[in-house]
Amino acid sequence: MRWLPRACLSADRACTRPKQAIQDLIAPDLERIKGQLTGVEARISSLEKRVDDGLAGLRSEMQAGLRAVNDRIDALKERVEQTNRRLDDTNRRLAEALDIRERLAALEVWMAARG
Repeated sequence: MRWLPRACLSADRACTRPKQAIQDLIAPDLERIKGQLTGVEARISSLEKRVDDGLAGLRSEMQAGLRAVNDRIDALKERVEQTNRRLDDTNRRLAEALDIRERLAALEVWMAARG
C-alpha cells in the first residue's frame, strides 16, 4: 500500500473507504485478466502440443525418407559393385586375349623364320 498516504495506513475509517473503492474497481479487472491469462496459457499449451506432434510426425517422415534414400543408395552400391566385377572380368579376358595375340604373333614370327 505504498501509494496510499501515510495517514491512510492507520485504522482510520475515512481511509478504508477509498481503499475499498479502489479494490472494488481493480478486483474485477484483475479477475478478468486472470481468466484471460488462464485461457492464453491453455492456448499456448495446445499450440505446444500441436507443434510437438507436428515435429514428431515430421521426424517420422524424415526418418522414413532417409531409410528410403539409404535403401536406394545400397541398391546403387550393389549395382556399382556388380559393374566393377563385370569390368574386372572383362579386363581379365582382354588381358588374356592380348597375351594370346602376342603369343600368336611370336609364333608367326618363329614360323616365318623357320621357313
